[in-house]
Formats: sequence, C-alpha cells, structure tokens
Amino acid sequence: MLLALCIVLGLLLIIFLLRLILIKSEIRRLNVKLEAIIEADTNSHLTITTLDKGISAFTKTINNMLTCNRQKHFEKISIETDLKRAITNISHDLRTPLTSALGYLQMLKTAEHDDETRQRYLEIIHERLNILSTLMSSLFEFARVIEGDDVLDFQKANACNVICDVLSASYTELEGKGFEVDVDTPDAPIMYICDPNALGRIFQNLIENAYTHGRKYLQIRFDNDAIEIANKVDKPSEIDTVRLFDRFYTSDASRSNKRTGLGLAIAKGLVERMNGNISARVEGDILVICVVLPKG
Repeated sequence: MLLALCIVLGLLLIIFLLRLILIKSEIRRLNVKLEAIIEADTNSHLTITTLDKGISAFTKTINNMLTCNRQKHFEKISIETDLKRAITNISHDLRTPLTSALGYLQMLKTAEHDDETRQRYLEIIHERLNILSTLMSSLFEFARVIEGDDVLDFQKANACNVICDVLSASYTELEGKGFEVDVDTPDAPIMYICDPNALGRIFQNLIENAYTHGRKYLQIRFDNDAIEIANKVDKPSEIDTVRLFDRFYTSDASRSNKRTGLGLAIAKGLVERMNGNISARVEGDILVICVVLPKG
C-alpha cells in the first residue's frame, strides 16, 4: 500500500515538474516573441502552444494591450500630421494677405504715384488687412470655444427666430452670390435649451460655409428635433463628411478662398458645449448639415 502511494505521488510529482517545465518554456518563448514584436513594431500578436488557462488569459491581456497601444500610436501620428498641416495652413493663410499688404506699402514708399493709383493701392492694403483681421478673429474665437473661456447663458430660445435673424444678416452675401434660399419653418416655435447668441453663431457659420463653398442653392428645414442646412456643392465626392468639422479642414487644396477652415469646427464646438450633436452627409450634389440640440 505504501509502495503504491509512493508511486502515485512520484508520478504526480513528475507530471507537476513536466508541467512546470512546459510553462516556464512557454513563458520564455512568449517573452522572446513579445520583445520581437516591440522591437519590430509589427501588428503581430502573441500565440500560445499550451492549454494552461492562466497563460491563455495572460496572453489575451497582453494582446489587448498591444492592440490598444498600437491604436494610440496611430492616433498620435494622425494628430501630429494634422498639427503639421494646420501650422502650414495657418502660416499660408496669414502670410498671404500680410505679404501682399507689405508689397503694396513698399510700392507706395519707393515710387511716385498719382492720386488714383495711391487710392487703389490703399484700398488693396485695407482689403488685405481686413482679411488678416478676419483670420485672426477666427483663430481667437476657436481658441475660446475649445478652452471654454466664454460662459454660456442657457435659456429657452426659439430656433426659428434665430434662423430668421441670421438669414436677414446674411441677405447681402446670399443675394450677391445669386443664392436661391428655401426656408421651411414650422408654424409652432422650435424651442431649444441653449445660449441664443451661441446658437446664432452656429447658424451664421453654417450659412457662411454654404455661400462660401456651395453654389446657388440653400435650404433650411426642420426635421423633428433637428435643423438641417443644405446647399449644393460642385465636387461632392471630395467632401470628407467624417473630417468636415475637424479644425483647419478644407477640401480647397489651393486655399484660394482665404478661409482657415475653422467655421465648422467652431460650430461643432459650440453645439457640443450645449450638449448637442452636429453631423454631415452628402446626398447627390447636396451637402446636408444636421444640428440637434436639447429641446426646451
């Protein structure tokens, strides 16, 4: 009996030692593989050759960490790329009108001109400086929105009235660009819990985006709790609706329209600060921007 017990204990000890050796070997193999993955920066994951539940769970955790770290790495690269592009765009946007204004100032200083030419140069300088001032104002406004420096005054506001006020203020620009405006407002007021001034700024930016980048047609309609602002565009396939509200995003590669691309980013920031949502979609040659805010 004692001999049989010793044999059983011996067998169990041998099995335990073999299992321990296999586990240590698997751990060493996983460690070598993990070092190789980190050094080579590949998309590989760890695989196991044992049925041990502990090692299996540990390996799964490490693979999840590898996936998470890889995603953060790509996000960091994307942010750095966007930042470099933003700096380049801002530098271009600010330098262009400034350089032009300085050039005309230099011509005024270094040569004699008749009164008509001097007046024309001064008007050009004034126009370039106004562009520069608008760009700087957009940058400062974007910074205030992102940092939350402006305190919002939440109250009930009739979105229909706000839309009509903004359209009235934008009438000259819309008429000058030959826009047909179609506004479909409901009979009953559409009340939102929001800051009326911020709501007006949102609509102003969206309408300005329409007559700056769109063509000839603007439609504003109310769809249940949402307000949709739609306009025709020349190249709908070039619009990235996912990135449309990103800071400094612009589909105008030449940036000839002298815009920072901050108008929609400011609108998004204000909407989110008022606990709302803003999105975009393309329907044929129509860009539709949808704003949803808490109802009052």
